[in-house]
Amino acid sequence: MKRLVARALAALACLSAPALAQTYPSRPVTMVVPFAPGGPADVLGRLVGQKMSEDLGQTVVIENRPGANTIIGAQAVAKAKPDGYTILLAIDGTLVMNPFLYSKLAYDPFRDFDPVALIALIPSALIANVNAPANSFRDVIDVERAKPGTFFVGVSTPTSQVATGLINQLANINLTMVPYAGGTTQITDLLGGGISLAQESLNVALPFWRDKKIKILALTGKGRSALAPDLPTVADTFPDFDLGIWQSIVVPKDTPGPIVDRLFASLAKAMAAPDVKAKLAASGIEPTISKSPAEFGEFIRAQAAVREKVIRAVGLKLD
Repeated sequence: MKRLVARALAALACLSAPALAQTYPSRPVTMVVPFAPGGPADVLGRLVGQKMSEDLGQTVVIENRPGANTIIGAQAVAKAKPDGYTILLAIDGTLVMNPFLYSKLAYDPFRDFDPVALIALIPSALIANVNAPANSFRDVIDVERAKPGTFFVGVSTPTSQVATGLINQLANINLTMVPYAGGTTQITDLLGGGISLAQESLNVALPFWRDKKIKILALTGKGRSALAPDLPTVADTFPDFDLGIWQSIVVPKDTPGPIVDRLFASLAKAMAAPDVKAKLAASGIEPTISKSPAEFGEFIRAQAAVREKVIRAVGLKLD
């Protein structure tokens, strides 16, 4: 009897899927941004949310839930009803770093979410004070090997800590990390000469670089950035190095497939819009879009395997 009921419910779900796709959304959609207003993720979320509102015919409301390295916002969405009305703007740290940085995590990114789309890349960079005794990433290695302790590098995120730790391992050096609670204080100290190097997102670094107030030595993503294609990468020296920052959209696990597909289509349309591309580029963000939710799921798994290996090698834990 139970099997018959289960089959009947499954059949009903299949029959209702097309209708679900046609009627969704019938009310506002909430996009949880796990950061405070004003930062790159918030800028991205609001811009994309506005475009999605136009496409979906319903308002996409931005709900900022900052704190605990995106855990607070992620946990809220993991517990939300899987109906497509609560979605999460998730960064790489949310999905492929937190599971390995914390012994106990309030959500499981592989069990609690369904992937929708990769939507943006925010390159990170190793930057230097204009008077630092290094004009390239190779200079940093050579100087630090010749005179250990020369460089103090600011780090304000787990990703930047992991990136610096991996550089130390690969280059056989020991850059001294100086933790910062936020990027604003870090960049101020770098400009004033309090630290000679820092790991900083490209959207923050580019204006200072263009004004010749800092040096950008290398990007920490796998490839060069379309925002500044002449800038070299750490991967130019260490080919497997890939610790770029990315942004994505995920939904609670078991969100119906037609709804996931509708959200993906809306995101793809938003990321292709010329004004979105221009505004994001001006903010130091590279818009992108995965080919499908399934492809993005494969990307997450591949990235998780890489990040787990790196985090274990560096030995970083946040609890």
